[in-house]
Amino acid sequence: MRIAILHTNPYYQEIEELILDIISNFKVKDFNLFEIKYSDFKWYKLSKIIELRRFLKINKIDIIHTYHYLDAFYALLASKGLKVNVVYSCYSYYDNIKGFHKKAFEKVLNNVDSIIFQTDTQKNRFVSKYNLDPKKHFKLLHGFSLKRFDKFKFNSLRDEFFIDDFKYIVGTLGDFTPEHDVLNVFKMVKKLRKTGRNFTCLVAGDEVEEYDSYFDDCKYYYLSQGLDNYINFINHRYDIANYLSQLDVFVYHSDNEAVSIPVIQALISGVNVVVNDNEMIREITRNGKYAILYKSNDAADFAEKTRQILIDLEDYQLIAETVQEECREIFCIDRHVSGLRDIYLKVKKL
Repeated sequence: MRIAILHTNPYYQEIEELILDIISNFKVKDFNLFEIKYSDFKWYKLSKIIELRRFLKINKIDIIHTYHYLDAFYALLASKGLKVNVVYSCYSYYDNIKGFHKKAFEKVLNNVDSIIFQTDTQKNRFVSKYNLDPKKHFKLLHGFSLKRFDKFKFNSLRDEFFIDDFKYIVGTLGDFTPEHDVLNVFKMVKKLRKTGRNFTCLVAGDEVEEYDSYFDDCKYYYLSQGLDNYINFINHRYDIANYLSQLDVFVYHSDNEAVSIPVIQALISGVNVVVNDNEMIREITRNGKYAILYKSNDAADFAEKTRQILIDLEDYQLIAETVQEECREIFCIDRHVSGLRDIYLKVKKL
């Protein structure tokens, strides 16, 4: 079987790394993988559609796998009339898209041969909302290369941000979007500082242009509540493994994400995780087996659960190491690749 993975820029770092890891680890003799990457992609360029169609025909591609709905839309146009299946890995709900983008997204949902969802929570919601055939679609958890998390260059966060040795390091990861609600972390910090804990909270994430008003709300709260001595804005981190390895507690709030990749990254890094108890989080943490869950939008409970870890950090660290071992089995790239292989075979039989 011949598989082409199509992706265009810009892409999330995690997706870029996933595709690289899939290609590096897909060592099955009866499968050939091809990577198609267009940095100057515009879906409406006829020349690009013809170029991709020619590639599919020359290389006798059986399945073209995409990771964004516009790429899947492009693949449907290029493969029309060919015996090529289109598979789309969906990483979001896209509830707020409008106009052409909404129509393209709905066309993809109704016309691709299969959609790979990240969680059962996401899959069930899509199947119900869009009346999809559940037998045609699959759930496959995101996978990570453990080498990437073990072989990293150490750079001290304490030195970089002048954090005293006696202070705990609390951290979160993710851009400023309503889906990843950083404001809840700020509210927790306000409560936690009243407990007398000496800590610094590192907020690793970028401002997103379409959500600039949300970032402004976070910044206003940060200033008005006097949190400047407790919170450091450190922008996007590309050294995620290095960053996570130095946290005493990883804190997170998810409102409407299909999957919280930063939470999984923290779990496989051996970090204590405190995260809210929505349905998706319960699923990826095995109903709280792998993380401490707090009541969503309850800043007091969030702070109390975080405080408990800081008080008994040594005991909780032993638990985190056990969690790390189990989660590395669940979210490893080998397991992801094996799942992909099974899905590809099923798609060809549909």
